[in-house]
Amino acid sequence: MIPVVIANEILERIRSEIDVPHEQIGLLIGELSDNHLVVNDAISGTSSATRSLSIFSSEILAEVADDILNGRINGRIIGWYHSHLGSGVFMSSIDIETHSRLLQFSNDVIAMVMDSVANQFGIFIYDAQSGGLVQLPEEYISIV
Repeated sequence: MIPVVIANEILERIRSEIDVPHEQIGLLIGELSDNHLVVNDAISGTSSATRSLSIFSSEILAEVADDILNGRINGRIIGWYHSHLGSGVFMSSIDIETHSRLLQFSNDVIAMVMDSVANQFGIFIYDAQSGGLVQLPEEYISIV
């Protein structure tokens, strides 16, 4: 498993975005550095949402990709985040399907799930041994 480093200010920004009555979704921007995934930024991408589903805007994704290619965003897409509203920290079947789309670019892509009601979060990553997603143990997550 690869350790993840995330700045507290990024975590707090995501928390403030998801404190709404419907699910939120966004991208995690960063880099692989010294065998750690370092999250440098988060970009909200919700285009439509309900209490239990959030859809990422394809226009925002295209804009982010263009910004990365043209140097306006420093780093690459290293994962995504979304909220659950009081249902816990887990990956639903829809979440797993969404994550599998990002795995085509890298096996080191992470998924962050935040339960805004319980004020908890977890990070999930692909595990080659099991062939599926596993939640990173707390000792693999550094908040700086």
